This record gives sequence, structure tokens and C-alpha cells, in this order.
Amino acid sequence: MADIVNVRLNDVRLLPFSCSFSVERGNNVVVEIDGINEFGTVETVGNEQSQAVGNVVRIATTNDIEQNKRMLSFQDADTEKVRTRVNELGLVLKLVAVLRSLDSKKILVMYTADDRVDFRQLVKDLAGIFKMRVEMRQISERDEAKFHGGCGACGQILCCRRFLNIPRQTSIKMAKVQGIALTPNKVNGVCGKLMCCLQYEYSQYREIMAKMPPINSIVETPHGKGTIAYLDLLGEKIAVKLDDATKPITKYTIDEVKVLVAAKDENADDGEE
Repeated sequence: MADIVNVRLNDVRLLPFSCSFSVERGNNVVVEIDGINEFGTVETVGNEQSQAVGNVVRIATTNDIEQNKRMLSFQDADTEKVRTRVNELGLVLKLVAVLRSLDSKKILVMYTADDRVDFRQLVKDLAGIFKMRVEMRQISERDEAKFHGGCGACGQILCCRRFLNIPRQTSIKMAKVQGIALTPNKVNGVCGKLMCCLQYEYSQYREIMAKMPPINSIVETPHGKGTIAYLDLLGEKIAVKLDDATKPITKYTIDEVKVLVAAKDENADDGEE
């Protein structure tokens, strides 16, 4: 019985393939999709729940590896040829990459665009230039960042490049709950979209916040009445500005305060993207 293995292709997609022989994580392989041979690397083995999009033909030979390097070496020159034709046709799109298949039967053009692009004439022209099948693939800004790679604000290689195959849905609400400044350089990734990692600890922050009274609530503390100034969610403390102006803002545990007048919770009805 054939196994399902997930293979990372040169275009960075991770796709499931049927494999009738033994492979291991990290093996370079040649796969077949719709009659086209592509080069990739095995990432996981035995994912039976996925529907295979093609077959693993063989473990890559030395010749296959050298052929793949040769196909990748055409990328810059091919991209320039496509860019020239795009400009001549006046098409409004941003080229991300132009890749040849391992068997040189197909050329893949990846691009981003704000609006729908009529590229029928472009495909005809490129087929004549390259003498192979042309596939146009519109991708998102997140996919572009995944393809090129890079480092995030944390100093680590981008999550989408390392392990995050499906982008996480994020929202400004997640940043607000975690107390992150709502400025682009703090909440946006290199793709210009909200960082996927905003979701990683969001559920823990929500769990802690559910125990806390809203900011601006009036509370009774061991040192008198006051108003909640802010919440220290990681420390699970409530910072209170006491009515006695001579006393500094003081932090208390949830058990040390009694809510007298609860303020409206600004995050209670926020929806997630």
C-alpha cells in the first residue's frame, strides 16, 4: 500500500504525494504532478488523511540534483525576460519568481497583484519565448514572504518559512489583548500583514483576562479605593491608581481587590478576523 508523504517543492509549497517505496524525512525526491516532474524534499511521512496530488517517482539521483541546480540557475534571467514582456503589455502586477520544472516542460510565473489581471496574451508570448507550458500563479503577500524567507522581529527565520504551512488568522484585537503597541513596525511582519505569531499566546492571554475586571473599574483594595489603571496579564496582577493621590499606582492580585463599579469591557464584543 502506498504511503502519503509531504514534499516541499522549489516553489515552497508543501504538498502530499503518493509513494510506493520507502523514503525518509530530508530525502530529495522527484515527484510527478499532471505529467510534469518537479524536485522536492520530503518533510513528513505517513499523512494518510491528505489526498495525494501526484506521485513520488524516485529518490533524487546525483543527476537529478545537478539538473535542479541548473534549472534554478535560470531564475534571474527568466524573471527578467518575463518582466520585460509584462512591462511591454502594460500589466499591473509584481513578479515574485519564475521557476522551471525539473524536466523543463513547464515554467511557473508567481506574482502578486491588487486587481484581477488578464494575462492571456502574456501566456501566449511566454510560451513562444520559452517553448514550454506556462503556469501563472497569483500568490499573497504572505506567500511572497514565505518564498523569499527572512527574519522576523524576534531574530528567528520566518515561521512561514520554517514550519507554518497554513498562515494563521490574526486580528488587531490579538495585539491589543497582549498589550502590543498598535504601530506597523510592532504588529506587522515582513509581508506587511499582521504577524502570524500574534495568535500563538492569544488564548492564554484571553484566559487570564477573563478572570480580571475591566480597566477603569472602581475597586476596593487593602489601601483604599481606586481605579484600575492597567492589567499586568503575565504577572496576573491588577494595577490600581488609588484615590489617595499621595500613593503610587500599586499592583494587586485578583483576590486582593473587590470590584465596586465595573467598567465596560472594551474587548468583550470584539470579533476576530
